[in-house]
Amino acid sequence: MCRFLSYSGPTTFMQELLLDSSYSLVNQSKHARMRFEPVNGDGFGVGWYPEHEDSVPGTFVSIEPAWSNRNLREIASKIPTSHFFAHVRDASSGMPVSQANCHPFQFGNYLWMHNGFIGDFNKCRRTLLNSLSDSAFNMIMGNTDSEHAFAIFLDELGLDNSGQDKTVDTNQLFDAVTRTITRIIKIRKDSGCLSEAHMNFAVSNGLSSIFTRFNNNSKTTAPTLYYLQKNNHAGDELIVASEPLSEEAHWQEVQHGEVLVLEKGKEMEIRKILV
Repeated sequence: MCRFLSYSGPTTFMQELLLDSSYSLVNQSKHARMRFEPVNGDGFGVGWYPEHEDSVPGTFVSIEPAWSNRNLREIASKIPTSHFFAHVRDASSGMPVSQANCHPFQFGNYLWMHNGFIGDFNKCRRTLLNSLSDSAFNMIMGNTDSEHAFAIFLDELGLDNSGQDKTVDTNQLFDAVTRTITRIIKIRKDSGCLSEAHMNFAVSNGLSSIFTRFNNNSKTTAPTLYYLQKNNHAGDELIVASEPLSEEAHWQEVQHGEVLVLEKGKEMEIRKILV
């Protein structure tokens, strides 16, 4: 399983969470504590929403391990942002290590990350692709289950080729994520897939963000997911991460089937996935 994080709050630099925290994401790329295999060295990526008037996020991905990339250290300390995603990858068996397969995936003003796997993906991939609209089909650049899930999400949201969605509200975003999970479950069932599907998804359009912790098998545990809320003089901030980035006592575990829903300027909500 991979590791990811999201930050939303007062303008900051990515360096603190990526590099400086006790259990920073770069630290987790070598020494993840909450998974059987501690190394996530099959590439990394960051995506951030700029502070100037531009709704399209910037991204930087690499197939190098996060711990050895000089450029990551340089940009993490230089680019101010109030909202960013970051991801370190442990490639699923048989999946190539390539830039096209590195998270976060970006389309228009959207960022998307996934921690988990869709079991028997090769068995259901053709059915999944056949179900997509042309615009969703054409946005797929790599061959990961994660990016294909992103294509389903874009399909459910009904985006055109521009990827812009200024009319979509937070509830519509939440509904699209829920329908994405439901659709993946149906596609896998129709394809005869009996294995598990771990779907910890993170998606944002810059104004609203959704984070899920979900596994289709109630007898096993979905990958870990935590959040930390802070209130200070600069404003509220929310950090969502696959595992805590520090020893602070206020990290809260997201329970199986829960969804964190964040809208800019509002308090975070916790909802349930009903599929």
